[in-house]
Amino acid sequence: MLEHDYLVRVERAHGLPRGRRQASHRHAGSLMFRDVQYDDLELVVELDGRLFHGSVRARDRDMDRDLFAAVDGSETLRLGWGQVFDRPCATARGVAAVMRRRGWTGALRTRPTCG
Repeated sequence: MLEHDYLVRVERAHGLPRGRRQASHRHAGSLMFRDVQYDDLELVVELDGRLFHGSVRARDRDMDRDLFAAVDGSETLRLGWGQVFDRPCATARGVAAVMRRRGWTGALRTRPTCG
């Protein structure tokens, strides 16, 4: 649900480029999946809902994924429920700023509900 709503409320609604969903990546022999990967920008967005990211073990795996993404040259943005549901406009502005810093030249689309 969180991944779908990021696509609809943040990415698509604000004209951000479409990332690759559940992008498989192999590091040190382990197969990992990234929630959203923007290949050309070397940017990863991980969407952390409480259902799958609430335990110490799950959080530890999340940090491993972030570390391995950085080793490979990618930056990771870790977003949760509040960023997607409560503050999608501010989240889109933040994601767009990081994307611009990493080479995106597109235009952020502002929705009428954005302040």
